[in-house]
Amino acid sequence: MALLGQTTILEAISAIVLLFTAFYFIFRPLSFKDNWQTASLAIVGKDILLSLDFTGKLYNAAFSEVSLKEFINKTSLIKESIFLYIQPEGTIKSSIIIAANCSQDKIRKFSEWYGSFVFNKRTINIFFLPVNLTNIPEYTDLLLICGPISLDSYYQSIIDYLSKGKGVIEIADFTTIDQSTQKIFGINVGTAQQTNTDVYIKLPSSAKSDNYYPYKFFYNIPLVINASYVNQSSGKYYGNFTFRNYSVKYEIDPALRRVTFYTNPPISVIERQAFKLYGYNFMLSYIVSNSSISLSFKKLYNFTSFRGNNNIVLIDGNEERIFLYEGSSASKMPVAVLNTSKVAWIADFDRYNNATHDQKLALLSLILTVSEKVRSSLEPYTTYKIPYLGIEGYDMYEVYKVNLGIAYPSG
Repeated sequence: MALLGQTTILEAISAIVLLFTAFYFIFRPLSFKDNWQTASLAIVGKDILLSLDFTGKLYNAAFSEVSLKEFINKTSLIKESIFLYIQPEGTIKSSIIIAANCSQDKIRKFSEWYGSFVFNKRTINIFFLPVNLTNIPEYTDLLLICGPISLDSYYQSIIDYLSKGKGVIEIADFTTIDQSTQKIFGINVGTAQQTNTDVYIKLPSSAKSDNYYPYKFFYNIPLVINASYVNQSSGKYYGNFTFRNYSVKYEIDPALRRVTFYTNPPISVIERQAFKLYGYNFMLSYIVSNSSISLSFKKLYNFTSFRGNNNIVLIDGNEERIFLYEGSSASKMPVAVLNTSKVAWIADFDRYNNATHDQKLALLSLILTVSEKVRSSLEPYTTYKIPYLGIEGYDMYEVYKVNLGIAYPSG
């Protein structure tokens, strides 16, 4: 009987434990994690992006920390303890670093031609860094090779560089082409001979064509042209605009914000005004300073021949890779070729140290096409990122993505 009583007590205790356990699972208090901090950041971030866009300030804020700060300082957010940054993606960087395997004289020229220019009202700076082909710095955006040079000893180094999203351009005249250059650029030397003609810009068949972006850039990017001397008494600056076989003297009048081209008769234009010189279409995009202007080339444009003795053929026969060519639509002799959107070759247009502004713009169009578009950034705190799509079209229709990073000091 005593054993039976002990069993009953144990069963009762077990039943009570089970009952309380059941009550806990059935009636336990519910807790919710509302993540209000993240929701608050999302609301604030979206309001910032929409306000920037609707006031026409998104583009400047995306590329300038100063512009973003000026905007925030005019809002109630200046009283808030939050961290903000905007990172643009998928478009031309504000600073492009070029690893140049070229002579010091060539690098000096490139720096003079392309050091700084204005595009869609923002300044683009291009820096040239002398390098060798065995050790190409990863922080650069583009490798520029002044050839011809055999790339057989540097093939893997260049392929590794390309694998990181970088670009490669070679400026060279070829009589023979090594196997590595053939593989990288997709070109070889042909046997057919052809008389030199004007150089034509190939019309891309679609936005997916390799030659789409250099074509687009050539007809929209303003090229900076620097004056060569100043009249001390008048304060006016003078220089020469060179294209095809023409050299047109121009005068910058800083007081009137006007540029006069000394043709017969002279042509006087103001900013954003289209004009013609010798049958070709141009626009005065900007008067950059008292001594500098920016001109845009407009459709349609042909160069005088600068192919030299190059007799280049495409290994794969894909003419959508051709940017510039001589000959005819039925028989094209390449003068500038891409191989995907990250690799390009162009004939040495400055072989006689007489490069013209149209030729300089052709190379700039390739630089902007193949240079890296991804921006590296440091994120010192835990941030909530909000993507947004922006559009700008002052000089050229430009679609870009921005990521707004926002965080409270506590992370």
